[in-house]
Amino acid sequence: MAQLQGASELKKRLAAMRLAWKPIGRQWGKLDVQEMRAHVPVKTGRLRKSFRVTSSTGKRVRVGGHFTAYFVDAGPKPHTITAKHGGSLIFKGRRGTVFARQVHSRGYRARPFRQRAAEAALDKTNMAQVVIDLWNKAA
Repeated sequence: MAQLQGASELKKRLAAMRLAWKPIGRQWGKLDVQEMRAHVPVKTGRLRKSFRVTSSTGKRVRVGGHFTAYFVDAGPKPHTITAKHGGSLIFKGRRGTVFARQVHSRGYRARPFRQRAAEAALDKTNMAQVVIDLWNKAA
């Protein structure tokens, strides 16, 4: 009966490949945050500062930020804003304080940056080197 040499080393290396996503995902998440910060439109800087890696597991990585990122990315549609419970909306206008029961928001165009940032970060992620390092360290 023939015996395979190096079977235990091969098993260790294959087991290490199951864990390969975590360092790759963590690296991709960090690069995605950098790309998003570089490409998001800036008015006050609050949105740019809010991007961060919220979680990184063996299966996925999540990058989060302020909820207004969705509106900047997709662009809100025109809509009407109505005061609740018969009250009035009060805000500063061009000619002073404005009191209104409803206002019409024109919306604005989309300024997509999230998809582009994720793809650019994926291009910059050095997945092959991570896999090679894990393969070599396992045996």
